[in-house]
Amino acid sequence: MPPATFYGTATVNGHSVSDGTVVIALIDSKQCGEGQRDTSHKGTWTATEASPEEGIEAGDSLYVIDVVSDSQVPGCGTDGATVTFLVGGKPAYEKGQWVAGRNPLNLTAGILPTAGQPTATASAGQTPTSPADDAETSDDGGFNWWLVAVGGAAALAIVAIGAALWQVRRAARGKQA
Repeated sequence: MPPATFYGTATVNGHSVSDGTVVIALIDSKQCGEGQRDTSHKGTWTATEASPEEGIEAGDSLYVIDVVSDSQVPGCGTDGATVTFLVGGKPAYEKGQWVAGRNPLNLTAGILPTAGQPTATASAGQTPTSPADDAETSDDGGFNWWLVAVGGAAALAIVAIGAALWQVRRAARGKQA
């Protein structure tokens, strides 16, 4: 069974991370994948150009990680298994579900911005909010669902980049064989 390939942006403490920052995927505390751009570059890398149609800005940190299946490594991916992530050793707030194929997911780890700090650029007709604003008016225990929505929308926008990277990595692996 092929791996589940997760990809997207990675931030720690609200900022892009350094190139080569380690991204690890875990299933039930077992390491089942480590991010790498290609066979010679592990960790994250920086987008050098903006790609608005894909939700990428120049300077964003990007990652791609193959999370192996249980048939590849016992105890790893099975359909629907929860995948957790570490970005630079810090747990990401987002979790994924293991599904073979492409899985866009932006990862945020560390301390989230506090009240008064801008967290997103508002589109026409929207008012920017902070996590503190949402926690005060929410009955969901302070979980900021808007972060998931914003992250999900951005993740969907980078599907094309992830697919292209996956194809490049697949072609590179074929040449090595």
